This record gives sequence, C-alpha cells and structure tokens, in this order.
Amino acid sequence: MTILINNIDNVQIISLNRPEKLNAITLEMATELNEAIQNAANNSGIKCLVITGNGRAFSSGGDVDEMGEYLPKAGDLFYKLTELIHHSFSTLLTMPKPVINSLNGIIAGGALGIALAGDYRIANKSTKLLSAHFKRGFVPAGGATYILPRLIGLAKTQTLFFGGKTLNSDEMLEWGLVHEIVDDGKLEKRTLQMAKELAAGPTNAIAETKKLLIDSDTLSLTEELAREREKNKNSGNSGDAVEGIKAFIEKREPKFE
Repeated sequence: MTILINNIDNVQIISLNRPEKLNAITLEMATELNEAIQNAANNSGIKCLVITGNGRAFSSGGDVDEMGEYLPKAGDLFYKLTELIHHSFSTLLTMPKPVINSLNGIIAGGALGIALAGDYRIANKSTKLLSAHFKRGFVPAGGATYILPRLIGLAKTQTLFFGGKTLNSDEMLEWGLVHEIVDDGKLEKRTLQMAKELAAGPTNAIAETKKLLIDSDTLSLTEELAREREKNKNSGNSGDAVEGIKAFIEKREPKFE
C-alpha cells in the first residue's frame, strides 16, 4: 500500500507511505490517496482528517523515475496524475469537516497543494518547502497556483516559483504557510491533540465556516456578508449553540453532539 489509514476514535490519519522514496507521488499513490480522501469526506463517523507522510518527508512531489518511463511524453502522465490530485485537493478544501496537515521533512513539487489544503497546518522544525517544478521543466500543478497566492500573496509565490527559494519552518510560519511549529519528535502528539479538539467541536459550524472562507474569494462583499449573516443565524438556532451557551453560563466545557 502506498498510503496507510489509521483511525483513532473519530479522527482518521492518512499517511503517504513510500518513505524510501521520500513519499514521491506515483499514479498508484495518487489513485489510493484520492480514494481514501473521498471515503473520509463521505464518512459521517470521521470528524477530523489528518494528512501526513511517513519517514523523512511529507512528499518530494511527483516520482521522477515514473516520469522517465513516459518520456518523451511525461505530460501524458501529468495529465492523469493531476486529475486525481486535483480531485483530492478540491475535496480537502471543501469537505464539511476539518483537515489538519501534519507536515514533516521535505514538501516539494506536486505535493504542495495537498500539503497546504488543510484548515490547520502544523510543521516540525526540520520541515522545508520548495517548488522545484522549473528544475524539471514543467508548470506547477496539484493546486499550487490556487492555494499559494491565497495564503501568501502573489509576490511571495513568485519568489517560490521564479526565485527558486527553499523555505525553512520558521519562514513557513512567518509567511503564513503553517500555523504552528513543534520540535521534531513531537509532531504526531501535537497533531492528534489538535485533531481531537476539532473532532469534538461543533460539526455544522465548522463545515459552514469552511464554506464561507472558500467562497469569500468569489463573492462580493454584499453577498459574503449576507451569507455570513444567514449562516450565523442558523448556527445560533442549533443544538450546538444551545450547548455552547449553556456550557459558558454553567462554567463547564461544552459537549457537542
């Protein structure tokens, strides 16, 4: 198996699992990853999804050895790969449950989109991120040209692509690519702690917030505020809001259903 799936209560962890190849993405891995992500999105028993990589890397991007098998038409492989990776990327952004990216080691190339599509991103101190697309002679894909300008702006994205800059974990935090850095060896523990907190949260409010955020780029100010107002009202009339408000008044932690 090129991926591993581990369920801990209502948290699911999907791990890229080609550590000997720095989790380079093959067509087989992209197929298995997409299937796992779609299943997680549709499984009501899963309240939080974690994406990570085994070994010394989250992922080094596309598998160059597999690309070599398609020469001189490596683009034909890319076209198959991107259909799967883009489907995974879109689902991570839009699924009605929180996604945590637990980022270890190297993140490069075609793995950038998957690595950054989560709602909360935690890296260890040794994590590094780079594009590397131009070194292999092709256009970035996998969602990178969508997610990077939205997270860090056009100029910094250009620095990654055209300037060939490699970011260390401190720079990733400073630029807004990750939300937290933890010491090496503590990433798994912190990720699971955060995942359990989100899994115990108000499911519907989290789902609607994700949708409001992703739609904010395409809606006008008036449209976004109207939708925000409506969703805020709906959540305020929900059982989760009743529990949250009562818990505050009663000076206890809420227990959302």
